[in-house]
Amino acid sequence: MDEENEDLVPQGKPLFPVTADDIVDSALQNLDERQAREVTRKAADEVVRIAIEKRKAEYRTDRAQDEMRNLIDNANLLDQKVGDYKINSTFETATGTTSVEIKKSRTNFILIAAAIAIFALLVPLFIFVR
Repeated sequence: MDEENEDLVPQGKPLFPVTADDIVDSALQNLDERQAREVTRKAADEVVRIAIEKRKAEYRTDRAQDEMRNLIDNANLLDQKVGDYKINSTFETATGTTSVEIKKSRTNFILIAAAIAIFALLVPLFIFVR
């Protein structure tokens, strides 16, 4: 019976999977005082670096939102004053770069309207010529 029990327990492997937290906890428990101070210093440096990066990302996001609002305001002004325009802009955000293109073109509408008018004039002309 004892042999059966020994076969049920895997040899050399833990019964439960070892997690990264388990490894870190074990490593930290085995540090001497000097090593613990060094790890604490490095951890504090990393916390400060992450906090700085977070603030930079928040700043970039705020600036990008302000610039996008200004872009929309400018596009609205152009809508009122100018017929055709095209605006290309790029914003650096917290997660990367965002490119925006805004354009308004009445030229296409005018060309289509002119083509329809010319076609409408030419159809009766061809009918009368035959």
